[in-house]
Amino acid sequence: MKKKKKGSSLFYKTIAIILPIMLVTNLIVLSSAYYFTYRHNYNHCAEDVTKAAKVIEDFVGMYDLTKEDDVKQCNESISALCREFEITYAYVLRIDPKTKNETYITLGAGKDAAETYLKERYPGYTVEGCVNQEQIDVVSGKKDYAVLRDISLIDDTVTCYVPLKHVYDPSLNTFVETEKSTGCIVGAEVSFQEIIRDSRNNFLRILLASVVLSTLMVIVFATVAKKKIADPATAISRYMKNFVAGEAGSLEKIQDIKGVAEYTDMAESFNTMVDEINHYIGDIENLNKEKHIAEAEMNITRSIQLGLLPPAEFNNKDVNIEAYTLPAREVGGDLYAYQVIPNGIFFAVADVSGKGVSAALFVSRALTLLHMYAALGYTPTQAMAAYNNTLAQNNPGKHFITTFAAIYNPADRSLSYTNAGHNVPYLLKKDGLVPLDGAAGMAAGVFSGVEYESRTVTLDEGDVIFLYTDGVNEAQNAKGEFFTTERLEEILKAHAGENRHHIIKDVLAEVNTFCADAEQSDDITMFTLKTAGAFYHKDLHLEANVQNLQILNETIESLPNVEMQLKLDLNLMAEEIFVNLCSYAYEGKEGEIDIAINIAEKAEIIFSDSGTQYNPTRNILDIEQYDHEHTVGGLGKFITFQIADDYEYTYEGGKNILKLIKNID
Repeated sequence: MKKKKKGSSLFYKTIAIILPIMLVTNLIVLSSAYYFTYRHNYNHCAEDVTKAAKVIEDFVGMYDLTKEDDVKQCNESISALCREFEITYAYVLRIDPKTKNETYITLGAGKDAAETYLKERYPGYTVEGCVNQEQIDVVSGKKDYAVLRDISLIDDTVTCYVPLKHVYDPSLNTFVETEKSTGCIVGAEVSFQEIIRDSRNNFLRILLASVVLSTLMVIVFATVAKKKIADPATAISRYMKNFVAGEAGSLEKIQDIKGVAEYTDMAESFNTMVDEINHYIGDIENLNKEKHIAEAEMNITRSIQLGLLPPAEFNNKDVNIEAYTLPAREVGGDLYAYQVIPNGIFFAVADVSGKGVSAALFVSRALTLLHMYAALGYTPTQAMAAYNNTLAQNNPGKHFITTFAAIYNPADRSLSYTNAGHNVPYLLKKDGLVPLDGAAGMAAGVFSGVEYESRTVTLDEGDVIFLYTDGVNEAQNAKGEFFTTERLEEILKAHAGENRHHIIKDVLAEVNTFCADAEQSDDITMFTLKTAGAFYHKDLHLEANVQNLQILNETIESLPNVEMQLKLDLNLMAEEIFVNLCSYAYEGKEGEIDIAINIAEKAEIIFSDSGTQYNPTRNILDIEQYDHEHTVGGLGKFITFQIADDYEYTYEGGKNILKLIKNID
């Protein structure tokens, strides 16, 4: 099917919109004219018949209507007057108000009179019961005259009635005017049907001519609009589509646009734009190539930078380490570092001033220096001094870097640290939150020869050190408000005591909620070191869905330095408890299960859920009383607690906490 052109569409739309409006307008105007013409014709007829009736009444008074010869002469005179006044009929009626009968005394007719009417309305003819109130009012003298519209099957007439006051007086042998009612009225009527027919025919002719003329005018207007407006617009649109689909160097200019001046100007502007865009397309392509190359190089730089950082998780028999970093741009200015050294664990967190590639290169250099001085056995203050001097001696970008460096010695659980202008870290202990706010000094990389202080504190088993960069406390929401250190401290206080896990994850969740859709303003880095007897620690946060059992199984199977039999036992216990929690803890509703796995002198699996309070260690099945044929359930729980060397259930803070313990031989 051939697609209709836009110009043709506008042509037909113009006709479809304007033609009905013009036709309706013409119909309203002609209807109004017809109405006023009708009223004018009626009023004119009423005036004619009224004048004729009054004149005829004067003439009738000249005849003695009791004599047959006078009646004939009167009829002839009335007929002459009908022709003179161009009325159809005139007559004298005797009215009987009681019987409502009317009797024709005399009758005259004009040129349009109907023969059937004359035969039925002869002198002496009585029409019974047809007298109306208007005739009674006229014959009784209440009205001087009355004009009526009478529509019948025979004719449509306008009739005027006047009282007959001039009569022949035999006693005086003359004609006199009486004030008393004679019982007679004079009627004069004209056929209104012919006038209406002529008016209607004229109206229809005018209406037809108006429709034809309006249609021709609209077609002419639509044709002009199509040529002057639609065709140029269609041509410009076609050129623009070709422009969008065209390739560099093949963009076509608009040619021969004829129409209103605005379209000519538009075509000239378009051609100018084509020239300019053709000129710049090559430059844009080159810029895009350079941009893609730069983006690829930045992605490689980011991968290299993140690859220089140690793994985000580390566990041994002395510590559990977790770290997280998120650059605000392709590359960041934050770092974290840790390294096992002969006398413990060296670790540090740093934040360089500025953003971009230069800051990333400065961070890479700083990270290398920290690892080097840690490997050389430097104390935190010695490492910081050497680190500062090296950076300050060759710092063309004038960067400075805030750094917190420390060494944890698990032999005596001592923590020695120094701080070069960095955010104060926190120590999460069983009895609360402690800021490590001592040993503060100047940021590194600014001046050589700066001396740094050192502090030493003793940690307890299970203490957690939390380090972070200012991308956390200075994170901003869409209103420009800061997350603040106070808000961070409230979160950390909630994780002190016995709840020292998921710290980084929960802090990050709070920051993301606070910032919502606001753009990240600075690099974010967090680092935790937990002192523990465990050489392995892992936290899992899973939805209470049996499909997540695979994650739990894979985590246990990947335990480092654990014998296969122990993995099998742990998997069997964990699977039974996890499936039961998924099935019954939340009664079919959505829920979550936290699982902590610790491997040290003993292996521990700790389940925590917020479901219905339930102690699984109660009413454990006695295997000797187990009926294999009739008892349903309970065997899995029996096997779990048989495998476990120890177990413990508590209900704290609205959570069920079940600890399963397996000895390691």
